[in-house]
Amino acid sequence: MMESDTASGESGPTPVRGLNLLLEAGWYGAGFAAVLALALVNLYYPFGSDQAAFFYGAQELDQGATLYVDYWDNKQPGLYLFYLVAGQLFGFSEYGIHLLELIWMMVFALVLMITLRPHLKAPWLSALAPLATIGVYYAGVTEYELTQLEMIVAFPLYLTAWCCLHAVTLAETRSSPWGIVLLFFLSGCFAALAVFFKLLLAVIPITFWLLASFFLFRGRALTLVGLATRFWIPGAVGVALPLAATLFWFWQAGALQELLWTSFAYPSEAFSTSPPAPKSRLLTATAFFLSSMAPWLLFTAIAAGVWLGRRSGDLQAMMLAWLVVGAVLFLIQRFSWWEYHMLLLFVPAGILALCGVDWIAARLGGLIDFGVTGRLSWLRHTEVPAMLCTLLFAAPLAASLAGPFLAKTQKLFYGAEVLRQGLQAYHWRASENYERLWVGSRFLTEPDARPGPIYAFGSALVYPFTGRTSSHITAGAAWEYYLPAQTREILEGFDAQQVPYVFVDRSDEKLFQLRPEVARYLLENYTRLKKDDSGSWYERK
Repeated sequence: MMESDTASGESGPTPVRGLNLLLEAGWYGAGFAAVLALALVNLYYPFGSDQAAFFYGAQELDQGATLYVDYWDNKQPGLYLFYLVAGQLFGFSEYGIHLLELIWMMVFALVLMITLRPHLKAPWLSALAPLATIGVYYAGVTEYELTQLEMIVAFPLYLTAWCCLHAVTLAETRSSPWGIVLLFFLSGCFAALAVFFKLLLAVIPITFWLLASFFLFRGRALTLVGLATRFWIPGAVGVALPLAATLFWFWQAGALQELLWTSFAYPSEAFSTSPPAPKSRLLTATAFFLSSMAPWLLFTAIAAGVWLGRRSGDLQAMMLAWLVVGAVLFLIQRFSWWEYHMLLLFVPAGILALCGVDWIAARLGGLIDFGVTGRLSWLRHTEVPAMLCTLLFAAPLAASLAGPFLAKTQKLFYGAEVLRQGLQAYHWRASENYERLWVGSRFLTEPDARPGPIYAFGSALVYPFTGRTSSHITAGAAWEYYLPAQTREILEGFDAQQVPYVFVDRSDEKLFQLRPEVARYLLENYTRLKKDDSGSWYERK
């Protein structure tokens, strides 16, 4: 009898538990390793034009400049702080900036793995969450999307949603009243962190809080008074404290007025003078999201359909709300519609896809009889059958990231050229902007080049490439969104500082149509020194 029971697995649970733990560890190890590999091939990736401007601004801040006073951009402080910390910790280079992002994303990956377990019928499926979100990001991005704020803020936005969900669970089980208060306070802190990167994103945490309030009110877990005292007030305090600290710091630095003007007054003024984005940009941004997430979107739709049919699943509700609100935020930014704005949708779409895989795998596993009998019947008590079912979906999804991974790896090691010639060879192979801007600006490093600051209408890469600084507190990368007064200040600075060289990037020659005053000024005061593949260089008369 004893031998028979042990063989069936009913009186020998320890080996079964050990095998289950081993199998789960394999899933988590493979999932984390795959995301890490996808991240590592981007570690030395070149900067796009936006990232070059952030990088240049962070260097200026590191040398003592004050944001919005000595260096100005229309972005919120969070992204510049991120680049500044990365540069100070790991060096001001592509590697340094991307290394901090890699660490940030790997911590995010671990958080996803841990926190999504209770929400899945097969908890070990949370090992796929980083692949469905961070892995898709690292596989599909180019120099123009890498290290943009829309993906960085996904981490605090997710933590905001998770704190709300966990607090709702505590309230519904009538446990840990102070835990509820703490979680809503933390959700406010994480929401403030997201707003620190982009003010417009405040709409998403507010949506989370409204949904959490609905869940609590629906289940009668808290009264209206309880909602106010345990939820909204702690959440508001969580938002207010970090933002108040930020305002105090800028006040101490003498830049509070500039911060408030940039955050609240500038956007409305810029919208009245900036040209709207072309409809083609809306299409390319949508195509970028659909192509990047293509293998996962079927499961995203399945999860959305299951939720709409049953109206249950608070996690799915939160992610659907994030997806819908994020799409609306993208559409209302009609003066930009850049592809990187779509990164805001990667995390909710990926988590919903994971829920869809979980739903299908659970039903498929219940339909299949693996016919395990005799001495192997103990396998019925393990996760082996369920994992085999899930592999039918997980393996193709993970394999869909292999193509982009290999393409980036090929650029990194193609023909051992990088190993022979160094990092510049890789940058030139991965980004044609690096080669053309480097070659086109080398004349400024010659002994007979006129000294002094320069100004670039276009990519800020020319500043580090030439060792020159910008003649104005703006770097020129976002000239389309500068106000007329700012453009006049730039031109006045050319006169005051006798700026020797002005650059107009090849991709920014529309400057002459959109800013005719700049074209007239250059014609009157500068001579076109050269025009090549990088753009046009003008020398002061």
